[in-house]
Amino acid sequence: MPAQKTQAIVIRTFPLREFHKIITFYTPDFGKVKAVAYGVKSAKSRLGGSLELLNHGTLLFDHRENRELQSITDFSLINGFDAIRADFTRITYGCYFAELVDAIASEGAANPEIFDLLQSTYQCLAQATDVPLLARAFELRFLDCAGYGPRLSRCAYCSSTLAGQLLAFSVRHGGMLCRQCEYRDASTFSMAQGSCELLKMLRKSELGGLNRIRASERNHRELKRALGSFIEYHTERKLKSLRFIERTL
Repeated sequence: MPAQKTQAIVIRTFPLREFHKIITFYTPDFGKVKAVAYGVKSAKSRLGGSLELLNHGTLLFDHRENRELQSITDFSLINGFDAIRADFTRITYGCYFAELVDAIASEGAANPEIFDLLQSTYQCLAQATDVPLLARAFELRFLDCAGYGPRLSRCAYCSSTLAGQLLAFSVRHGGMLCRQCEYRDASTFSMAQGSCELLKMLRKSELGGLNRIRASERNHRELKRALGSFIEYHTERKLKSLRFIERTL
């Protein structure tokens, strides 16, 4: 297949011998793409400064079917998100978003919604006043795009309406359970009605409008537990960047 051109965001880098790197991109046209950047760590490489984690650019690569690693021809930087890199909290969360996409998204499966979500989240991250709330919005929307979104308005087991009930979140059943079905999962945990409503709001609100939303400490705690447990269930591991956030931020 001839060279392919697409927008891409760098979501992972890995050293390969002395002068090369394996770069994982997320693209709107090809989904996740792994490629080798030959000689990129050489002082003479014209790509050295552009292939950094989180960078958004135009990728040109030789695409071959059924090949694990593609070959990078060119990468032209569009946005390095410098405002994110200047702040420890924001760059740490930015790395977490990239690792989450890498952990769940499939190679070769195009999903423009995921690319648009990642790009718009990085744009909003620089101005976010409540970075953890933006993180919860990203997690929820990414799970939706990937086909794993939790059920919030109806019972995940029997589909009955949940309005006005005390709520229980079940990772195993994929969302909220009503009082009659709560016994079906011994590992459920309670969630306030306000936290559930906030989740619904995060699912619908524009990312740029999240600065107008106020979340209580209880809201933050319950949303972090619910979505974190959900992500760990579907990735089958605890993401390194999330562990780092929990230890340091």
